[in-house]
Amino acid sequence: MISAPKLHCICLKNESKDSKSNAQYGFTLVELMISMTLGLVLLLVIGTVFVSSRQTFSEQEDNARIQESGRFALEILGRSIKQAGHVEVPFNDFKIAFEGTAITGTNGAAGEPDTLTVQFEGAVGDRDCEGALVDVAGKIIQNYFNLDVANIELQCKGDISAAPVAPGAAPKGQVLLENVEDLQIRYGVDTNGDHSVDQYIVLPADWGQVITARVCVQIRSDKANIVSAGNYLNCDGTSVAIPADRRLRRTFSATFNLRNRINSLP
Repeated sequence: MISAPKLHCICLKNESKDSKSNAQYGFTLVELMISMTLGLVLLLVIGTVFVSSRQTFSEQEDNARIQESGRFALEILGRSIKQAGHVEVPFNDFKIAFEGTAITGTNGAAGEPDTLTVQFEGAVGDRDCEGALVDVAGKIIQNYFNLDVANIELQCKGDISAAPVAPGAAPKGQVLLENVEDLQIRYGVDTNGDHSVDQYIVLPADWGQVITARVCVQIRSDKANIVSAGNYLNCDGTSVAIPADRRLRRTFSATFNLRNRINSLP
């Protein structure tokens, strides 16, 4: 009689092999620590790049705003300086000389900002720096520019009158621009009447000899903590340490002709 094969033992051996192949093992403590360390390093690199990019963007944005503010300040001041001493000459009048004081100013002592006063005759429809309208031809427009040092603002007080008013300090006027720290003006004088500047001085003895004005404004950024420690150049060309507020600072300068006092325009 032939006996049947012993399959039972074979089945047990196959079951043992399947259980071994399906076994799962977790991460060791060392592997977990290495993975966490690599993740932290990656986060640190990403954070550093983000902070650096944000700082660069913020500085570029503030620099663009400073550039715009500098151009605006010079445009406003330059426009008035070019009109200084202008005379509206009607057809039935032969008046050719301006009866007021075309340009004058004060020099700020001990590094304080300067002031500037400009006078000219306005045509109907012209406005002073505060927006007041000239409604009758021949009236005198006076624009008085100064800095509000406490609030770091460039301001202008306008006046329209039938006759020239005495130039000088005026009450606080319209705020033209914020974050203006300094205003410095040098006047080009013609001492021999050849319509050419002989020298630039701080305070002319004869305002009738002034034919140009060199204007410098110092603008700061609205935000603090933009730049690191270092120096910047002020309106006098002096290297000055950046204050603790770490604001970005730039100076802008331009020279403007008094077009009514020279024969040739720029």
